[in-house]
Amino acid sequence: MRELIELTDLSSVAISPDGRMAAFREENALIERNVHELAWFVVPVDGSASPRRLADAGEGNWLNGTLLSEPPLWSADSRFILYRAVIDGEVQVWRAAADGSSVARITQEPGNLIDIAPGPDPHTVLFREGAARDDIARAERRDYDEGVLVDASVDPSRPLYRGARIDGRQATERLKGFWFGHGGLLADRPPRVRVLDIVSGAVRDASQAEAATLAPQTSFFDRLGGRFLIARAAAGDARGTGYVLSSGTTHELLVARGPGLAGAIPCTAPQCTGQRIRALAWQQGADALVFETRDGLGNSTLYRWNVKSGTVTTLARGAGTLNGGRDDSEGCAIGARTMVCIAAAADMPPRLVAIDLDSGAMRSLVEPNRALADPDLRFRPLEWQDGVGRRFSGQLLLPAAKNGPVPLFVTYYSCSGYLRGGLGDEFPLREFARHGIAALCINRFPAPDGVGDQVGAYRIAQSGVAAAIALLARENLVDPTRVGMGGVSFGGESTIWIAMHSRLLAAMSIANELLTPTYYWFNAVEGREVPEVLRSGWGIGDPDHDRRGWRALSPAFNTDRIHIPLLMQLPELEYRPNVELLARLQRAHTPVELWAFPGEVHIKWQPRHQLAANVRNLDWFRFWLTGEIDPDPRKAEQYRRWEAYRRSAAGSGSSQPRTQASASITGSRR
Repeated sequence: MRELIELTDLSSVAISPDGRMAAFREENALIERNVHELAWFVVPVDGSASPRRLADAGEGNWLNGTLLSEPPLWSADSRFILYRAVIDGEVQVWRAAADGSSVARITQEPGNLIDIAPGPDPHTVLFREGAARDDIARAERRDYDEGVLVDASVDPSRPLYRGARIDGRQATERLKGFWFGHGGLLADRPPRVRVLDIVSGAVRDASQAEAATLAPQTSFFDRLGGRFLIARAAAGDARGTGYVLSSGTTHELLVARGPGLAGAIPCTAPQCTGQRIRALAWQQGADALVFETRDGLGNSTLYRWNVKSGTVTTLARGAGTLNGGRDDSEGCAIGARTMVCIAAAADMPPRLVAIDLDSGAMRSLVEPNRALADPDLRFRPLEWQDGVGRRFSGQLLLPAAKNGPVPLFVTYYSCSGYLRGGLGDEFPLREFARHGIAALCINRFPAPDGVGDQVGAYRIAQSGVAAAIALLARENLVDPTRVGMGGVSFGGESTIWIAMHSRLLAAMSIANELLTPTYYWFNAVEGREVPEVLRSGWGIGDPDHDRRGWRALSPAFNTDRIHIPLLMQLPELEYRPNVELLARLQRAHTPVELWAFPGEVHIKWQPRHQLAANVRNLDWFRFWLTGEIDPDPRKAEQYRRWEAYRRSAAGSGSSQPRTQASASITGSRR
């Protein structure tokens, strides 16, 4: 488990203007220090030399526990890279020489830099600057001294004062924008757009025309022309801007030569219209866009669309993903003749590859995880259908030595790239298999963009999981009476739904908040959109008046239906609404534990917390599915508690014999 947590991830790839070098970022989690070390490297794209380390990359930009990709900018002469670095609570522009000879900070702005982009001429860059750090600190202190008015900007699940890590410092956080968007105090101030001369270091305010070229980053709920904005790529010249737009179920690729979408050129080839498009980038020096799609098993295909001719050609197909790293919004870096990608598959840890744009030939440039590339246990791709013909896919890992059917662990949501523990890396799939438990990671059945019909999605998840269990049981691979399930976010929601509406499972573990009355009222302060989103996406009103809807959806209203052990390992940001469920299940004598991890957000990002969650999940499912106990004396108290839960549940009669549910469970199509 330590090896998988501390493996080297790669991201943030950029090809030099002369096409000879690729810059990239290495990312290492360190359990003992509980930090992530980030560093910039360059490597020749022809593979003629080993990578060269240039500089520390700071703390990086994190969103809900996910480290975002942030490719550097190259100087026009290919001698330097320029990048934002979060260091000691400041975010400034730094410059590193590609030959490794120098590293220097080149801005001294009073506010932190939000992003950077190519400037109006080759020796400049544009950047957005937020409120001054001193102004933010004064606003935080004023809130502390005068108290905080609880309104729609205050999330009761978050600390009131400096409870979040923003730009490398403990900062006060408030809700900003739609749903659970968030930011620091004064984050709603309009940023200043500035121009930096990278030679002299001089900084000036950008003109209105210059500022208009710096497009904001795409967020999940952004819309353009009445459709969801999935991806955007600005060429920075007369070629215009490429867009991927979604009506909910279909994606459209188009290019706008001018402002807005008037006169935009659509891609009408089948490769553009019949698939979901994940990432978008312009080819250097060509009127061509490169985009990525994936098949049901998560294998990437990269296409090139010649905008003028309308033709689409296939550049590469991956046995796994070919993109810009674990941040799925970032694609490969595209040069004039070569593209450089992060390649990863279920059993192949991340590596950097170069692909010739003419021949499609692929060569490996950097393989930092070679020791993990030949595992003793290998995943097997699996595809199946449920009772109404919906196609599901996943990755199955079986124990090396097995005598007859074995217990099974299932996680549901995302299984692309190198498989560690499903979304959030909470569940040590390989360790399950080493301890005699088969592990199955199931890709979520495709859903429309946006909120959509969440109840229908839960039913589809239940149908797919039931069909997979039935298939593996028919093949005599797994024991259908010893199935555990765990998940994060939608995967955790699906897990609790299946536990409430079937007898498929024998134990479960989740890592996210659930729909409880506490959750509802925490988010129902006037001005919040959560009640309306719950009505449109989940079909429920407030818990005082819609008892029927809450009985169908909330585990707090279904403690009489939950008879299996539940482990909850939640981030500090999300554990409070689940305390209600903890207390209700304890009163029902259902085995349950709730662990909360300080300083964590939606996805756990601290290496020590990731390790603790993995170890506890392994122990939990070994105990409930196989009856095994780790003899480590440091865990004796843990097993005393769990044995007491088992005795209490047996004495109360709350744990009932389970029967295998039908594999033909159906749900409405999303």
